[in-house]
Amino acid sequence: LRGLVLSQRDWLIADGARARLKAQWAKLFESFDAVICPIMPIPAFPHDHSADQEQRRIEIDGVDHVYTDQLAWPGIATLPGLPATAIPLGLADGLPVGVQIVGPWLEDRTPLKLAELIEREFGGFVPPPMFDD
Repeated sequence: LRGLVLSQRDWLIADGARARLKAQWAKLFESFDAVICPIMPIPAFPHDHSADQEQRRIEIDGVDHVYTDQLAWPGIATLPGLPATAIPLGLADGLPVGVQIVGPWLEDRTPLKLAELIEREFGGFVPPPMFDD
């Protein structure tokens, strides 16, 4: 939400940090085609649809966290503007577990192709069983 009220000066500073981060990723991709990393800090979970999102909590490693704290993980790819593809790898306690594949800037086909190869080896998406509310 801080982004809604940033001054131009602060936005330029943040954009400079994004550019430096993007350069670090570019250096990494000189040696690697893609990076496979978590999508979220925990496997899938029953969703909380209560009206006040700030009051929603989720337990991670025995500690309650604000529901939206998990959004840092997708930011690994989105902050520097890199393409990423999320894929399922299996089920844990009947819920899907997956990873995100991050590729080099403007190389959207790289994570997509790796996702295709992984799917070929591990099988495709299997819908979880339906949960009663």
